[in-house]
Amino acid sequence: AKQRLCIRRATRRSATASFSSRSATAAGARGRMMSAFLLSVTMQASLTASWQPVPADDAWQRTARTSSPPRSGPTASADQAGNVWLFGGYAEPEGKPRHVVNDLLRYDGGSGWQQLQEPIDVTLKGGRVRDNRPGPRLATASCVVGDEMLVFGGWDPQTPGTGGVILDDVWSLSLTKQTWRRLAAPMPGGPASRHVVCNVGGTVILHTFRCLDSVLVWDAASETLKEQPTSGTPPSSRGLHVAAAADGHTLVVFGGAAKDGQMVNDAFALDTRSWEWRPLAAGAGERPSPRAGACAAPLPCGRGIVVCCGAEAGGEGLVPRADVWALTLDDSGGGEWSLLLGEDAPNAPGPRNAATLSPVGSGGLLLHGGWRPFVSTYGDSHVLKVEA
Repeated sequence: AKQRLCIRRATRRSATASFSSRSATAAGARGRMMSAFLLSVTMQASLTASWQPVPADDAWQRTARTSSPPRSGPTASADQAGNVWLFGGYAEPEGKPRHVVNDLLRYDGGSGWQQLQEPIDVTLKGGRVRDNRPGPRLATASCVVGDEMLVFGGWDPQTPGTGGVILDDVWSLSLTKQTWRRLAAPMPGGPASRHVVCNVGGTVILHTFRCLDSVLVWDAASETLKEQPTSGTPPSSRGLHVAAAADGHTLVVFGGAAKDGQMVNDAFALDTRSWEWRPLAAGAGERPSPRAGACAAPLPCGRGIVVCCGAEAGGEGLVPRADVWALTLDDSGGGEWSLLLGEDAPNAPGPRNAATLSPVGSGGLLLHGGWRPFVSTYGDSHVLKVEA
């Protein structure tokens, strides 16, 4: 009615109509901003989550001589069909010390876990090293691009007490043939572990402790990582952080620890259209505690990410967690945390860090393995359902 009145008055008093039009435009913009805000709040408030343990008898199908022991620190990535591919980590068979491995596993909702490749020694007689299988490692990073999984760097502890070696090699796994290729170009800038890599709308982005004014972007044509300058407010130098794609053009990074061990609980978004960083949810409000070694995945029902588990710094050492959080993004570029599940939720897994969280079919997220520091290593699987 007001708009019709303004239009009638416009035929008589153009100046008043012009002022009314600008006011209506401003009011409309405010209305759209408020609608976007209310939509974000409503979506966040209506998120529900639940844990569904995968029965042990259903989780494993033995396609090799042995099934996988409990493990921590592997890398896992999901393909377009909802299969999860898991590689490496610390394996801890019952009654035996843990050791680093280089086996390959796959999970699908129909047949559960399958061990596709057993651990092997990549050093041959005479010191020659295989070029068709990556060596044992943990704290590596991987992502799926089309029909291949890329694996970048990591850490091979080698003989206990030596400190091991940080790696800079890059590998490609054909998901159809299940064969490996070592790519010619190593990671630029030097070896890295405890880093993250994500496929964000087809752009593969790698973030290490060195990435302060740039990130590394995968160039498929040359099969190399290339430096991409960034602007804005980036995350501080860190490792053991997590990252996930919040939408088709936004990478979100959360938590981790600096080289001095100081843990953080801040979050940052990188827009791949402008390559500009911005902090998220920087104001007051509930959020996950400072932690390292958590796991993250895209929010199945909206723009944002899901973060769970990880370890805090306690007075007597690391304190593992099993809480589940959602960080939802709004249209104004901001974000807000909400606690989805506490550690006492029905069917909640035991507190842990160094686990994996990967998308599977029907909007679920698969949590696998992990480590309760200096107590036990997990070999269980749980499906986290998050719905709006």
